[in-house]
Amino acid sequence: MECPDIRSLELDRADKEALEEIRKAQRAGNLLEIVMPSGVLATIFLGNNAAQASYNIHSTDWVLFARAMNALPNLIRHRVSQVAKLRILSGGLSNEQRQFWDAVDKGCGGY
Repeated sequence: MECPDIRSLELDRADKEALEEIRKAQRAGNLLEIVMPSGVLATIFLGNNAAQASYNIHSTDWVLFARAMNALPNLIRHRVSQVAKLRILSGGLSNEQRQFWDAVDKGCGGY
């Protein structure tokens, strides 16, 4: 989506809190992208001999693991959309604020 040109946008405290919530969701997603594979590798190899590691490799559900890894961006995007929609539903927003949150909901800004 092309980002709209929003002039005179002033974000209030609740907007800033919502943006922090979005940042937290993004950080959590980035952390999961590191922790999930690390956990699988640790389960397979740490403290195991070659036979046990081989069994663990064979018994790991790689399809489920791949699905979980592929789902992360969608989960983050859904959370961003959820936060944006909740802000749009808030009372007392200016037209510029509503336009901003609508743009965030629709994917402007790389979210």
